[in-house]
Amino acid sequence: MKEIQPATCACLEKVGPFFGSSKNIDIIRYADVLLWQAEALIQLGQENAAVPLINQLRTRAANSTARLAFSDGTFPSNYRISTYQPGVNCTWTQDYAAQALQYERRMEYGMEGTRFFDLVRWGIAATTLNSYIATESTRYNFLADAQFTSGRDEYLPIPQAEINLTHGLYVQNNGW
Repeated sequence: MKEIQPATCACLEKVGPFFGSSKNIDIIRYADVLLWQAEALIQLGQENAAVPLINQLRTRAANSTARLAFSDGTFPSNYRISTYQPGVNCTWTQDYAAQALQYERRMEYGMEGTRFFDLVRWGIAATTLNSYIATESTRYNFLADAQFTSGRDEYLPIPQAEINLTHGLYVQNNGW
């Protein structure tokens, strides 16, 4: 909703089937670029080169406290965000670096809609989502029969009309 403009707004322009707005939106954040590079370095076995990139985000988060304070200047919580210091507060291996990166993406992009795609890319969607469903199904009855099926639920079905339109060039996704 925060990115939708009312049709009566002077900032909205319709040109043919396209809409344009003068409202600025982030397409790619600098944090995303840093995390992409860190993920690539970790996958290449250069996890030590990823530490400063991840720490750059953690430092920014630790220093971003202005909006977290009450009007009297006190903080409601103690946000303990420190940088990764290999050999001091962590053992920085390739596996640990991958887990740290996954955690950082989870925190950085919480509630922004990218987590599912991260889980699929890392190959942990079924494990993570089924664990979540197992916990939440004890709280909500409508989740009693829910389950994430690996090999099927990573992708949505391709509409039959699109398959027909391409005269069979598109092949239906597995499981659909």
